[in-house]
Amino acid sequence: MKAVVCVPGGAEVAEVADPTPGPDEVVVAVEACGLCGSDVHAIEHGVTAAGQILGHEFAGRVVDVGTSVSGDRIGQAVAVNPLGSCGSCRACARGVPLQCPAVPNVGISAPGAYAQYVAVPERQLVPLPDGLPVEMGAHAEPLAVSLRAVDLARVGPGDAVLVYGVGPIGLNVIMALGLAGVDTVVGAGRSPGRRAAAAAVGAHAVVDTRQMSIAECAAQRGTRFTAVIECSAAPGAVAEALDVLEPGGTLVQVALTPGAPPVPLIRLVGEGLTITGSCAFDARTYERAVDHIAAGRVPVAALISERVGLDATPQALVRLRTPGELVRMLTRPWD
Repeated sequence: MKAVVCVPGGAEVAEVADPTPGPDEVVVAVEACGLCGSDVHAIEHGVTAAGQILGHEFAGRVVDVGTSVSGDRIGQAVAVNPLGSCGSCRACARGVPLQCPAVPNVGISAPGAYAQYVAVPERQLVPLPDGLPVEMGAHAEPLAVSLRAVDLARVGPGDAVLVYGVGPIGLNVIMALGLAGVDTVVGAGRSPGRRAAAAAVGAHAVVDTRQMSIAECAAQRGTRFTAVIECSAAPGAVAEALDVLEPGGTLVQVALTPGAPPVPLIRLVGEGLTITGSCAFDARTYERAVDHIAAGRVPVAALISERVGLDATPQALVRLRTPGELVRMLTRPWD
């Protein structure tokens, strides 16, 4: 089969062996996979292994099954939760299956979906309803990340939330805040295309952080935020976010900010602020994401800027380093 494999300095298309399912696995023919920012940065910074196949935001159809899996699965349209879980270790019990030491994660520690086929455990499949385009299942993973972040923010009607960073995760967070009934959602970012998308998917106001700081934004509004969901990884973002929280407010850190950001302990303690890291999602949250997409509650398809085939995927991963007007890209391995 064809796949995008990591090589020193980047990625390239190569012919690799077709996967075969283990007893409890299926093989999925990938119909669409999102090009994730974490993959973009991993390749850019050279932290991938030679021959590694990335891609963890995907959906497709089952084409082969292991000996312990019913043949009725063949032909089924599925979204695939990339996170494995043993269900019994401390990490899984506490809702952080990404850290499960027993089960690899598809597209992270196991071969992923920048490929025509991928083998995955059957228990990580979520069936898609008849009539829903299979491609839509590729949006479930970033929406699940965002639902988890909003759950941790503990917000709802009457609250005001700042989404700092309006890349694909930030945009999904805006949609998840809408599902939570949050009164005021402010998006803040640099990319003009992504700021426009933020307004289109539900942000009540959008700030160009090249022109206005979030401190100026809060001052202009005359009130601080109930929560900030930090999706930018911008230098200084943590300190900036804490500075615009109201007493008792929560900072949910989603982006992996380099370095050790300063934390103003006087405000953190004196005003009862909370800082929490949001680490992926659990299986139930992924299923909620699929349900919201299938029911049409979130305009995830509006985020797609381009669809590319595998041959164009390595260059697309480079283009996303400086997105400009690009919002979200999908690879469709059979195009």
